[in-house]
Amino acid sequence: MTQLHPPALDPDDDFVHRAPPGVDRWTENIQWNVRDDTGLGVIWHAGTMLDDSRLWHVVVALTLPDGSVYAAKMVAPGEGGFGPPNAQLTVTEPYERWRFNLLAGMVEVPSTQAASGLVPDGHHLPVEIDLDLSAAYPVWIPEGSTTHGDWGRFHHEQAVQATGTIRVNGEVFELDGIGHRDHSMGPRDMSRLRRAYWGNGIFESGWGFATMQGDYVDSDFQRAALFDDRGTHPATMTSWARLDEATGTPHEFTLELDVDGRHVSMTGRTRAGMNFTVVDGAEFSLGTDLDSPDRYVLSCLFVDWSCDGEQGIGYLDRGALSPLLRRQP
Repeated sequence: MTQLHPPALDPDDDFVHRAPPGVDRWTENIQWNVRDDTGLGVIWHAGTMLDDSRLWHVVVALTLPDGSVYAAKMVAPGEGGFGPPNAQLTVTEPYERWRFNLLAGMVEVPSTQAASGLVPDGHHLPVEIDLDLSAAYPVWIPEGSTTHGDWGRFHHEQAVQATGTIRVNGEVFELDGIGHRDHSMGPRDMSRLRRAYWGNGIFESGWGFATMQGDYVDSDFQRAALFDDRGTHPATMTSWARLDEATGTPHEFTLELDVDGRHVSMTGRTRAGMNFTVVDGAEFSLGTDLDSPDRYVLSCLFVDWSCDGEQGIGYLDRGALSPLLRRQP
């Protein structure tokens, strides 16, 4: 594969954009998730603030091989790349190579705490992350996603590979894994969105997939694709697991795709991850807010996938309005 993006893509669209004047609720968002087969992984989301696009809100979650999770949130001005200088993604080669660096304090977040409330302040440990990322497959632009305000004016998806170093309180971990990226820009309005599903993964032999779905007040939107050495193949989701509880249950589930008339069935088992709550349709906070009826809760978990005896690793991001989620007794 000699070219990892369509020629029609504008290289400038892989960089930070200037907010246009006079556009309500304009924001630019970018998200990465990468992990290896030990469970070492990074979830990173950054978006410009609705009230002042010079400021980025950034949430980061780190999963370690022993299952522990660390997280942090910051709001600060950007400087050239996506996010503030101490938690920033920079583009090395548009659509093909990037770097991510972080130096911040993180709190340990038990899974029961992340699913039951917003994450409180606590003792922070120093965390450093330095990753090199590269494209594993060409950019996928889900057809029609630009007509939905919560997906943005453009919506880029792409499977990636990642290598680098993670230091937690002086302990060093080497990451050599895979993952997925998402980049969108434009007016963002999630007021009509009730639930959503965003899952992806790559298997041992190299093929991968990506899915996105939203339940709206008056419609349903979904797109999916399978990637292999023959190209990108549009797909249809025929079965998936919606989010009913903030704990992310069920922890084992099936995802089924129809790809060019071929049935592809995958079984997923969740691993560690982090919950986020979306405030005012744009800003991410750490943990779960079930007490505010207009909050949107995201359960973001890494996943071990299996398909016809082959193993894969990936990610599952499912969301729902807080009143739709069952409360734990």
